[in-house]
Amino acid sequence: MIKEITNNIEKHLKALREFTATSGNGVTRFPFTKEAKMAVQYLENEMKKIGLKTRIDESGAVIGRLEGKEKRTILIGSHYDSVKYGGEFDGIAGVVCGLEVARLLKENKFLTKYSVEVIGTNDEEGARFKSGFFSSKAMLGQLIVSDLKELKDTDNISIYDAMKEYGLNPEIINKAKRNLQDIKAFLEIHIEQGPVLEKHEKDIGIVDTIVGMQRYIVTIEGRADHAGTTPMYMRIDAVEVASKIISNIGDIARTYKNAVATVGSMRVLPNEINTVAESAIFSIDIRSTKQEVINCIYEKIKEHIEHITKKYNSKYSITNTLCVNPVDMNEGLKEKIEESCIKRNFSYEHINSGAGHDSLPMAGAVDTTMIFVPSKAGRSHCQKEFTSYEHLAKATLVALDAITNI
Repeated sequence: MIKEITNNIEKHLKALREFTATSGNGVTRFPFTKEAKMAVQYLENEMKKIGLKTRIDESGAVIGRLEGKEKRTILIGSHYDSVKYGGEFDGIAGVVCGLEVARLLKENKFLTKYSVEVIGTNDEEGARFKSGFFSSKAMLGQLIVSDLKELKDTDNISIYDAMKEYGLNPEIINKAKRNLQDIKAFLEIHIEQGPVLEKHEKDIGIVDTIVGMQRYIVTIEGRADHAGTTPMYMRIDAVEVASKIISNIGDIARTYKNAVATVGSMRVLPNEINTVAESAIFSIDIRSTKQEVINCIYEKIKEHIEHITKKYNSKYSITNTLCVNPVDMNEGLKEKIEESCIKRNFSYEHINSGAGHDSLPMAGAVDTTMIFVPSKAGRSHCQKEFTSYEHLAKATLVALDAITNI
């Protein structure tokens, strides 16, 4: 059985990696793009082949349903979008594993107590609009139309306009909201994206806690001037100011245990070699398992921004684009996963997740659990991202056991 599952997972992932905007340079599959649509069409076709009833919800999530004895539903899946120049496993591997769980249930004519839905969520990464968890927030009723108009990509295209171009109606995003009483549990299989499981030679990671996250967009305002004729003492250089701020952000985070802060995106205007920068716009991503630590890091960063901008006669603005608290996974579901690992003789350990996942917002509303599999050398969000297909097959069997025993 495990060989067939392994082969199917490999086949699907190699097919899906072709749906990229950067062929030959990793997987770039941003939300509301033609690449995203091709991935959704592929997944929906595979769901139909299995015999699932499919639909695309108002957020762009693709869903395949297998009826059980009860209407209440167990969701299993992950996201189909990617970062820029990313790998072929992040997120999408969890969707493919969900497909295999459904296939095994269907082919073995196993009627589960609860209905099962395989889901491929949209825009979990936040790579295009600097936010994230789009489908999961929509399912939880946490999005309104004004949010979609406010968040924009680097081409100044809003989520609202991108959805319309894609073929979705942003005015009815509220219809993606689920009745949470109808959701029994949410299960997500995901690559670890870190080195721990591989180093410890474990097949499975049982996630205990997912870090909380806050994301911000900071705009530093300078003044555009000639690069050659404007004396240094008369400049208000947005890039210089931003650089002095950014260089201290990592040191602020290092004063706290198990916390990180990252500046991963930056834009400069007018972005000309012979012009002093008028503005510098950069992102800040803060994460920790302790909410109070996230808050403290943000306040210290803000104090530093205020100090530096005042010193150099500049101005700034900060926009919060994401705020999600740390969450613990459901104890009962973790026990089901552990029981399966013991029964199947799969090695495992408990682990925290430093990455955000759809399970992060979902766990605040429904019983949720995550199953991690090892990442080669801990690499992720890059072309060298790799996870053994057999490890993914083992995670599939663990998820199958959990679903049939809930």
